[in-house]
Amino acid sequence: MTAPDFREIEWERPLLEPLRDAALERWVRESGLPMGYPLRFFSRCPWLARSMARLATVDLAHLDCGLADFITLVVSRDNSCRFCLAGSRILMRATGRREESIEILESEFASAEQKPRNRLGLEFTRRLSRCNPPPSPDDIALLREAGFSREEILELAFTAIQYVAINRINTLVALPPEPAERIDRGWLTGLLRLALRRTAAARRVRLPAVPLSPEEKTGPFAAEVIGLDGLPSGRSLRRMLDDAWASPILTQRAKALVFAVVARGLGATRVEKEALDLLAAQGFDHTAAEGVLAHLSSPSLEPIESALVSFAPETLWYQPASLQRRVRELRGPLTDAELLESIGIASWANAICRLSLALEAIG
Repeated sequence: MTAPDFREIEWERPLLEPLRDAALERWVRESGLPMGYPLRFFSRCPWLARSMARLATVDLAHLDCGLADFITLVVSRDNSCRFCLAGSRILMRATGRREESIEILESEFASAEQKPRNRLGLEFTRRLSRCNPPPSPDDIALLREAGFSREEILELAFTAIQYVAINRINTLVALPPEPAERIDRGWLTGLLRLALRRTAAARRVRLPAVPLSPEEKTGPFAAEVIGLDGLPSGRSLRRMLDDAWASPILTQRAKALVFAVVARGLGATRVEKEALDLLAAQGFDHTAAEGVLAHLSSPSLEPIESALVSFAPETLWYQPASLQRRVRELRGPLTDAELLESIGIASWANAICRLSLALEAIG
């Protein structure tokens, strides 16, 4: 069976013009991160740009890196992220994957190259991405029977939710996919192939498993971070959340409201409670917050908060072009920096909620 051509996914023009930031580019170089990602589209929101640069690598200590590569393709296909699909395909081809095996995987998730164990892992990540319904303890039991360790299952979940966030961020900004698609239609030669192989190699470096420090076990959504304790992804997630929460672009109350709304929509009760506690710390009591969650509106909300509370549920499940048009409507009352931070917070709220549901199933 031939996979549907991902270039047929309806896709709007970019939401923002790229803006060069010399300090950001210097930070990427000094951090040893790949420079190929179009970070200039995110430069107006520093924490989001930094997180997207870091996400160019995959923080794994246990999971097979080849399986992780396929997860990026499966989740990106599931979320119809045209930009991510083009990039994932190029990296897979640069590391020697045959076009035929990629197409079979895209259409059936059952490539002849995939062992039954790996196919089961891919189905789990697709279910976590869709989250309708979320994975259950029975799904975890099947993974354990197939030989996945608890640490591997946690890294399956994190790799999936990482791309849940990445897909949404790239889709909401409507990053232009055409340059990558032009490469994918042809083939990779010379310096381009070498650069892509180096990028792919950077993604596949195994990191040591280091326990979280006491300080890293505190902060927004600590329960989800602690669920990854001992894995490189736990520390990465803590750093990203702290960076996002410290950003002054949106208020912490607005961010907590987005997390609460997304959590209510996905049935992530633990994240909802954490978000409500964060709101209470900002002087927004549980009764008032419950009214917002019930009606997605309240006279007590600031204009930006009202816009975000109305928008957040639309990020749970969506068609790319219609959501991109909806973001353009949201842009009206927001600055470019506020819009980018709103996109980042809504995307990571979706990811954290799905991770929380996975952790509940894993136990």
